[in-house]
Amino acid sequence: MLIAEFSRATGLTRDAIRFYVKRGLLTPSVGASGSNRYQRFDAADVQRAAIIQMAQALGFTIRQIQAMRDEFDGGHMDGARQLELMRERLAVLDQQAARLLTLRSYLASKIAWVEDGEQGEPPVLDLSALQPSGSTIECPMPTAKRGS
Repeated sequence: MLIAEFSRATGLTRDAIRFYVKRGLLTPSVGASGSNRYQRFDAADVQRAAIIQMAQALGFTIRQIQAMRDEFDGGHMDGARQLELMRERLAVLDQQAARLLTLRSYLASKIAWVEDGEQGEPPVLDLSALQPSGSTIECPMPTAKRGS
Protein backbone atom coordinates (compact mmCIF):
# COMPACT_ATOMS: atom_id res chain seq x y z
CA MET A 1 0.00 0.00 0.00
CA LEU A 2 1.14 3.53 -0.66
CA ILE A 3 1.52 6.17 2.04
CA ALA A 4 -2.06 7.50 1.76
CA GLU A 5 -3.56 4.05 2.31
CA PHE A 6 -1.03 3.29 5.05
CA SER A 7 -2.00 6.56 6.74
CA ARG A 8 -5.67 5.56 6.70
CA ALA A 9 -4.85 2.05 7.95
CA THR A 10 -2.73 3.28 10.89
CA GLY A 11 -4.24 6.65 11.75
CA LEU A 12 -0.80 8.23 11.40
CA THR A 13 -0.27 11.45 9.51
CA ARG A 14 1.94 11.40 6.45
CA ASP A 15 4.44 13.55 8.31
CA ALA A 16 4.57 11.05 11.20
CA ILE A 17 5.04 8.20 8.73
CA ARG A 18 7.88 10.02 7.00
CA PHE A 19 9.46 10.76 10.39
CA TYR A 20 9.31 7.08 11.40
CA VAL A 21 10.79 6.07 8.05
CA LYS A 22 13.57 8.65 8.41
CA ARG A 23 14.36 7.32 11.91
CA GLY A 24 14.40 3.74 10.62
CA LEU A 25 11.40 2.61 12.66
CA LEU A 26 9.47 1.78 9.49
CA THR A 27 11.23 0.34 6.46
CA PRO A 28 8.89 0.30 3.48
CA SER A 29 10.08 -1.10 0.19
CA VAL A 30 11.05 1.58 -2.31
CA GLY A 31 10.10 1.20 -5.94
CA ALA A 32 10.23 3.43 -8.95
CA SER A 33 7.58 4.46 -11.40
CA GLY A 34 9.10 6.53 -14.15
CA SER A 35 11.04 9.27 -12.43
CA ASN A 36 8.96 9.08 -9.21
CA ARG A 37 10.18 6.96 -6.32
CA TYR A 38 7.45 5.64 -4.06
CA GLN A 39 7.31 3.70 -0.81
CA ARG A 40 5.20 0.59 -0.37
CA PHE A 41 4.02 -0.47 3.05
CA ASP A 42 2.73 -3.93 3.96
CA ALA A 43 0.87 -5.62 6.81
CA ALA A 44 4.11 -5.98 8.81
CA ASP A 45 4.57 -2.19 8.60
CA VAL A 46 1.02 -1.71 9.91
CA GLN A 47 1.88 -3.97 12.85
CA ARG A 48 5.15 -2.08 13.47
CA ALA A 49 3.27 1.23 13.41
CA ALA A 50 0.84 -0.11 16.01
CA ILE A 51 3.75 -1.18 18.22
CA ILE A 52 5.36 2.26 17.88
CA GLN A 53 2.09 3.98 18.81
CA MET A 54 1.60 1.68 21.80
CA ALA A 55 5.17 2.27 22.99
CA GLN A 56 4.72 6.04 22.69
CA ALA A 57 1.41 5.84 24.59
CA LEU A 58 3.30 4.03 27.37
CA GLY A 59 5.74 6.92 27.50
CA PHE A 60 8.72 5.52 25.62
CA THR A 61 10.66 8.07 23.60
CA ILE A 62 11.54 7.58 19.94
CA ARG A 63 15.16 6.92 20.97
CA GLN A 64 14.06 4.27 23.45
CA ILE A 65 11.85 2.66 20.81
CA GLN A 66 14.78 2.65 18.39
CA ALA A 67 17.02 1.05 21.02
CA MET A 68 14.41 -1.63 21.73
CA ARG A 69 14.06 -2.29 18.00
CA ASP A 70 17.83 -2.62 17.71
CA GLU A 71 17.87 -5.07 20.64
CA PHE A 72 15.07 -7.07 19.05
CA ASP A 73 16.73 -7.08 15.62
CA GLY A 74 20.03 -8.11 17.24
CA GLY A 75 18.39 -11.08 18.93
CA HIS A 76 18.84 -9.66 22.44
CA MET A 77 15.17 -9.10 23.28
CA ASP A 78 14.39 -12.32 25.11
CA GLY A 79 11.56 -12.82 27.58
CA ALA A 80 13.66 -11.73 30.55
CA ARG A 81 14.60 -8.47 28.83
CA GLN A 82 10.98 -7.82 27.84
CA LEU A 83 9.89 -8.32 31.45
CA GLU A 84 12.63 -5.99 32.66
CA LEU A 85 11.52 -3.22 30.28
CA MET A 86 7.85 -3.71 31.12
CA ARG A 87 8.51 -3.64 34.87
CA GLU A 88 10.61 -0.48 34.52
CA ARG A 89 7.86 1.21 32.51
CA LEU A 90 5.21 0.09 35.01
CA ALA A 91 7.22 1.66 37.84
CA VAL A 92 7.43 4.94 35.91
CA LEU A 93 3.68 4.87 35.22
CA ASP A 94 3.00 4.17 38.92
CA GLN A 95 5.08 7.23 39.86
CA GLN A 96 3.24 9.36 37.31
CA ALA A 97 -0.12 8.09 38.58
CA ALA A 98 0.82 8.94 42.18
CA ARG A 99 1.84 12.47 41.14
CA LEU A 100 -1.41 12.92 39.24
CA LEU A 101 -3.44 11.71 42.23
CA THR A 102 -1.62 14.23 44.44
CA LEU A 103 -2.36 17.04 41.98
CA ARG A 104 -5.98 15.93 41.61
CA SER A 105 -6.49 15.81 45.37
CA TYR A 106 -5.00 19.28 45.79
CA LEU A 107 -7.11 20.74 43.00
CA ALA A 108 -10.31 19.16 44.34
CA SER A 109 -9.51 20.58 47.80
CA LYS A 110 -8.79 23.99 46.31
CA ILE A 111 -12.09 23.98 44.39
CA ALA A 112 -14.00 23.02 47.55
CA TRP A 113 -12.19 25.72 49.53
CA VAL A 114 -13.09 28.42 46.96
CA GLU A 115 -16.69 27.18 46.67
CA ASP A 116 -17.00 27.36 50.47
CA GLY A 117 -16.05 31.04 50.42
CA GLU A 118 -12.33 30.66 51.07
CA GLN A 119 -12.89 30.02 54.77
CA GLY A 120 -9.93 28.87 56.83
CA GLU A 121 -6.49 28.05 55.54
CA PRO A 122 -6.22 27.35 51.83
CA PRO A 123 -5.09 23.91 50.75
CA VAL A 124 -1.35 23.63 50.21
CA LEU A 125 0.29 21.66 47.43
CA ASP A 126 3.24 19.75 48.83
CA LEU A 127 5.68 19.76 45.94
CA SER A 128 7.86 17.14 47.62
CA ALA A 129 5.26 14.57 46.58
CA LEU A 130 5.78 15.65 42.97
CA GLN A 131 9.57 15.89 42.92
CA PRO A 132 11.74 12.82 42.54
CA SER A 133 14.40 14.65 44.56
CA GLY A 134 12.06 14.83 47.54
CA SER A 135 12.29 18.62 47.97
CA THR A 136 9.98 20.02 50.61
CA ILE A 137 8.82 23.23 48.93
CA GLU A 138 5.19 24.02 49.62
CA CYS A 139 3.32 26.31 47.27
CA PRO A 140 -0.29 27.42 47.82
CA MET A 141 -2.11 28.40 44.63
CA PRO A 142 -3.00 32.09 44.83
CA THR A 143 -6.61 33.10 44.43
CA ALA A 144 -8.10 36.42 43.40
CA LYS A 145 -9.07 38.67 46.29
CA ARG A 146 -12.78 39.27 46.58
CA GLY A 147 -13.88 42.81 45.99
CA SER A 148 -10.64 43.77 44.23
